[in-house]
Amino acid sequence: MNTDSQKILVTPTSFTSAELEFARDLLQDSGYEIAYNQSGKPLDADSLVAAARDCVGILAGLDDFSAAVLDQLPGLRVISRYGVGVDRVDLQTARRNGVVVTNTPGANSIAVAEMALTSMFALARHIAWLNETTRQGQWLRVVGTELSQATLGIVGYGSIGRALRQLVTGLEMKVLVYDPFFNPDTDPTVQGVDLPDLVRESNFISLHLPLTPETAHLFDASMFRLMSPGTFLINTSRGGIIDESAAAAALDAGQLAGLALDAYEQEPPAPDHELFRFPNVIATPHSGAQTVQSRIRMAKGAVDNLLRALAGEPVTNLASDPEV
Repeated sequence: MNTDSQKILVTPTSFTSAELEFARDLLQDSGYEIAYNQSGKPLDADSLVAAARDCVGILAGLDDFSAAVLDQLPGLRVISRYGVGVDRVDLQTARRNGVVVTNTPGANSIAVAEMALTSMFALARHIAWLNETTRQGQWLRVVGTELSQATLGIVGYGSIGRALRQLVTGLEMKVLVYDPFFNPDTDPTVQGVDLPDLVRESNFISLHLPLTPETAHLFDASMFRLMSPGTFLINTSRGGIIDESAAAAALDAGQLAGLALDAYEQEPPAPDHELFRFPNVIATPHSGAQTVQSRIRMAKGAVDNLLRALAGEPVTNLASDPEV
């Protein structure tokens, strides 16, 4: 029990949902003063500094923990990510400032993999567009394509990529994998290839990469030109991996048959985003991890990590390199 009445900030807006009452109770019973993000969206730099200036711990969503932010929070001791990705946390500055950063690896893998598979089906059968046009009184018989026997390229083969491969087993898809750290001896069910070969040969491409200087705009105009016309691209990882202007050009040219985005270079995206004019673009609000089951797993892990770290106890899930 903490007796100093120190403060914890909770930034994920989904933390107020009914199924996470147990997690809020755990925080309340810890003895810390608990504050919640009331904005309804991730906090930008100025808002985060204002809200967390007197906090020792932050249970964090997709907020901006840049070096400039961290340097203005001298009392901060722990950032516990409600999720896996830590690409929005400047880990070098956090280490320099003595801030422990934790995450919840594996907690949302199934949820995000299912979101990717859902997006693949929706793109292949034009679900979003047909729903909209049918409600408008139109009766369009648009021809789709089957996932069965198609080639799926998984870019990034961590826990989410592996979960997606497992989900498509019954579809008998040929699965190609690009990951610099992929070891074919550990998974003989997939074929490891270079990224250009994966892009050339895949009918569906699903991205499961961290956002790093090496992966920023990895899918640029040159990568889109490698695709066979009719390729579908799904991104449930980080928005900056795709050059969105290049994606718009590829859609205009018919190189891309469809694009599903759950992440954007700027979040939330503007209503007049250049990709939103395409009927074969499916846009969702970075919600791949948002299932009841995933929320419970992430909340349990994030609260446990936070309170253990604040108490000076060992924490298993210390964040290191960015992950999705």
